[in-house]
Amino acid sequence: MSRTEILRQQREKVLANILADNANRAKWLTELMDIDDEIEEMAKEKPKVN
Repeated sequence: MSRTEILRQQREKVLANILADNANRAKWLTELMDIDDEIEEMAKEKPKVN
């Protein structure tokens, strides 16, 4: 399983947690932003490799 696939799966779990756990919503939103930033960085690096 690639790193991107793992991040996408983790992102789906975080999205579910945001809806289910309103008390810790800020924590989940922060984690979601971190995951999205990492996916974005990986997308930027990919063209440099080719």
